[in-house]
Amino acid sequence: MAVTLFACTFASLITLLVFFTGNTAGAPTSGQCAANLAIKNWASLGDSYSNIVGDGLQDYEALMSADPCLQGRKPQYLSIPSASISQIASQQVPKLSQDTNFMTISAGANDIGLVQILDACVYNWIGSASLDCAKTLSDAATFMASSAFADSWHDLFTRVQAVSSKNAGKAYVISNAAFFDETTPSCTTTSLAVYGGDGQQKYLTNALRKNLNELIHRFNWWQNYLIAKFNREKVPGTDTLAYPVKFVDADDRFNTHRFCRNGVDGTGSGDANTWFSTTQNVQPPLTRAPYEKLNAPATCAANGGWNEYATCRMAKAIQKTSYLGLTKSGSGTGLTNWERVFHPTTRGESAIRDEIVSQIAQGNTLSGQNLRILPLGASITAGFASSDGNGFRKVLYDTLRKTNTVSFVGSQGTAPLVHEGHPGWIIQDVSNAASVSLPSRPNVVLVHVGTNDILQNKDVDNAPERMGALIDHVLSVANDAVVLIAQILPSTRPGAFDQFVTFNARVASVINQKQAEGKKVLKVWMPVTTDELQDGVHPTDAGYNKMAQAYIKGLQRAAEKGWIGQPVVKI
Repeated sequence: MAVTLFACTFASLITLLVFFTGNTAGAPTSGQCAANLAIKNWASLGDSYSNIVGDGLQDYEALMSADPCLQGRKPQYLSIPSASISQIASQQVPKLSQDTNFMTISAGANDIGLVQILDACVYNWIGSASLDCAKTLSDAATFMASSAFADSWHDLFTRVQAVSSKNAGKAYVISNAAFFDETTPSCTTTSLAVYGGDGQQKYLTNALRKNLNELIHRFNWWQNYLIAKFNREKVPGTDTLAYPVKFVDADDRFNTHRFCRNGVDGTGSGDANTWFSTTQNVQPPLTRAPYEKLNAPATCAANGGWNEYATCRMAKAIQKTSYLGLTKSGSGTGLTNWERVFHPTTRGESAIRDEIVSQIAQGNTLSGQNLRILPLGASITAGFASSDGNGFRKVLYDTLRKTNTVSFVGSQGTAPLVHEGHPGWIIQDVSNAASVSLPSRPNVVLVHVGTNDILQNKDVDNAPERMGALIDHVLSVANDAVVLIAQILPSTRPGAFDQFVTFNARVASVINQKQAEGKKVLKVWMPVTTDELQDGVHPTDAGYNKMAQAYIKGLQRAAEKGWIGQPVVKI
C-alpha cells in the first residue's frame, strides 16, 4: 500500500523571464536590480507552476515581488493551470500590456506528458491498467526531439519577442530541478503507488529515480538548445539578432534538498530540508486521494492537464476496486491538494527566486580572481579546426585577464595558452593525461570530454560513470579546485545526436551527486548548435567564442559560491 505522498518539480516547468537588464556583476543589493531593470510592467504567464489554486505556499513570483531587487513590483497574472505551450502563446501573450518588459513563464509539463509519466512510474492509479513506465519515458524523449516541440517553443519566443523587443526586453529560462538523490538506498523499499494490487506496487528504486532524473535533465538540455537556436535568428524585417533568451540553471541549488537523501526516512517527506512539497505541506492535509468525478469516460485524455487527468484516473481506480477505500470528496475543487503535489515548497521557490535575482544582477565579467586554469579534454579543448588553433582558449584568456590574474597549465600547446587537450582521446585517456598537469595544482579545471566515447562506441552506456571517476581523480590531486564540466557539443554524425543528449542528461545527474558529496563541481551549458559546427563535431570560431563565454558564466557562478580560492602552490 502507498506510503506518504510527496511532490517535486517533476510536473513543471520551464520558466521564461523577459526584461531589460544592465551590466551589473555580483549579487544584487537593495534597489540595485530595480534601477538596472527599468521595469515597466511584469507579467506572469504559464501553467499551474505559476498559478496553484489554494496551495497555501508562496510561489517564486510572490517571493520576487517581496525581494529588494524588484522593490514590491507585482506581476500581471495570466497563468492558467494545465495550459500547454501553444495555449500560453495564443491565449495569454495577447493579453500582455504593450509596455511589458519583464515576464515569467512556466510551461512544457503538459506538452511532454509528465502527468501520464507520474501515473505510469510512480502513482499507479489503476493498477495493472496503468500505463507502461518505460514507454511513457521513451515517448516523452521522442516528443522533445520532435519538430512539434521545437515549433511550439519557437512560436512562444516569437510572440513574446513582438512585445518585449519594443522595450529592450531579454529572456531568462529557468531550468527544472531534478527531484531525487538517485544513488542512496533510502527509498528502494518506498512506494507512492495509490493502487498496489495485482503485483503492481511501484518502488522508488535507484534505477527508477535515475530514469526520472534523466528525463528532467533531458528536458533542460532541449530548452537550452532551442534557446541557442532561437538566439541565432534575426528580428523579422531587420538585420538585428533576436533578443537574447538566456538559460538559467537553478537545479544545483536543490542539491542536498532532494528526495531520498541519505539520513532521511524514505522520501524525506515532511522534512524541512526537503524542498519539494508533500501532502504534509498542504492545508488542509491530504489523507486519501480525493477526486471529483465518479463517472469517468472510457479513456482519459492523453493531453489533459494534471487536474483533468488525475481526476479521470482516480475515478477509474474507484470503479476498478474498493481496495483504495476512497470516498467522494464532494463538490468544488476536490483536487486542489493534488495540484500542489509535485511543486516546490516555499524554500524551493526561494531557491528559484535566488537564482533569478542572481542572474538579473550578474554581468558578463569576473574580477579580482587569481585563476590557474587547466583546460582538459580532447580535440575541442585543443581548438581543432579553429582559425588560430586555440579554440575557446584565447578568447577566454584575453577576456579574463582584463580583470583577473590568469595562467593556463598543461603539457600541450604554446604558452600562455597551454592545455591538456588530446584529439581523439576518450574519457579514460583524458583522465590519465590529467595526471601530467594536476601536480601544478590548478584551482580551476575546465572539462569537455565524452565526444569520442560516443563516436568510437566505447562502452557508451557507462561513459557517464567514467566521467564521475575522472572528477574524482582530478579532485584527489587538486582537492581545492573547481571543476567545470561542459555539456558536450551536439553532433550531426549519423546516429550521434540523441546519444549526445542522453550522455549530457546522465552526466548532469553525476555532477549533482558529486556536488551533494561536497565537491566543487558545476555543470556548464554550451549554447552551440549544429549550425555552428564545421565538420559535424568541431565548432566554428563563433562556436568556440560561445564556449568561452559559457565557461566565464560558470566561473562567475563558482565565484558567487565562494569556491575559487588562491592557487595553493607556486609554479
